[in-house]
Amino acid sequence: MEACPVSDDLLKRLLDATLNAVSDVGYQLPEHQRAALAVYCYRRAHFRRLGLSLASLCSQQALVMEAGHAGDLIYRQASSAGLSTEGDAAGRTAKSGKPPVSLYVV
Repeated sequence: MEACPVSDDLLKRLLDATLNAVSDVGYQLPEHQRAALAVYCYRRAHFRRLGLSLASLCSQQALVMEAGHAGDLIYRQASSAGLSTEGDAAGRTAKSGKPPVSLYVV
């Protein structure tokens, strides 16, 4: 079983985060660790969107160093997925153009 490259607490924070918060937390990690976490999450179906979000913050070289050809494919998929963390459209759904509803309780 593959070990998670970050602490369980940090992984939980990322899973609970919005797309903008993912980039804030992701950029705090060294690029090699960010790429390792992107690959780790991408390989799990229930974390795949988080993996692509993190991969969009990585260079192609870092992802290829981490996962070889699979890293290149993840980079291309993240680039074409349009997981931008900037602008008003970042939190909007493709179908309705409305922001998604969050049930997050503070």
